[in-house]
Amino acid sequence: MKITCPECKRRIKLRKSRSIKCPCGHVLKYEDCYGKKEGIYLLDANIFIYAQNEDPMRGEFCREVINDKHVATVETVVKEIHDIRPGMHVYKVKEISDEVKDLKTNSMKKPSLHDLSLVQVAIDNPEVVGIITYDTDFGKIASAGIVRSKSGYKDNFFVGNAEDYLKKVKKR
Repeated sequence: MKITCPECKRRIKLRKSRSIKCPCGHVLKYEDCYGKKEGIYLLDANIFIYAQNEDPMRGEFCREVINDKHVATVETVVKEIHDIRPGMHVYKVKEISDEVKDLKTNSMKKPSLHDLSLVQVAIDNPEVVGIITYDTDFGKIASAGIVRSKSGYKDNFFVGNAEDYLKKVKKR
C-alpha cells in the first residue's frame, strides 16, 4: 500500500509488517499507519449516574465501562458527578467554538453544556474515537457531521450506549 509521508508529502510504497525510511529521513512503520489504533471513548454524565444508582437495567454495563482503561470524560461532567474512577483522564475544554454552539437537534431540546463539551473535545483531540451515552438525542447531535468533518480520521466515530460499547470493543 502507498502512504503519504507526513514530513515531505511523498507517496511511498509500504509493505505489510515493514518499516521504511523516507528520503527525507522520516521512518514510516506499517503498524503506525494501518495498525489497529485503540482510541479513547468519552463518557457522558448519565453513564456515571446509572452506575452510582445501581440501575437494574443499565448499572452493570455502566460500571464495567467506567472501569475500562480506554475511557475518559470532560471537566463539566466531573463538576456535576464529583465521583469518578481514580486515574481516569479528564479533558478540559478551553472554549466551545461558535460552530459547536450552533448545533441543533431534530427535537425541541437544545444540547446541554455537557453535550457541547463532549463534541468539542472530540473535535479537538484526534485520539477520541467515540462517545458513550444513553442520551437518545446525542446521536443526532454528534452525527450531524461536525465531528467527522472537523477532525482527522473519524470515519467510524462511535456514538452509543454502554451495552453497545461493550459489544463493539469487548466482543461481549
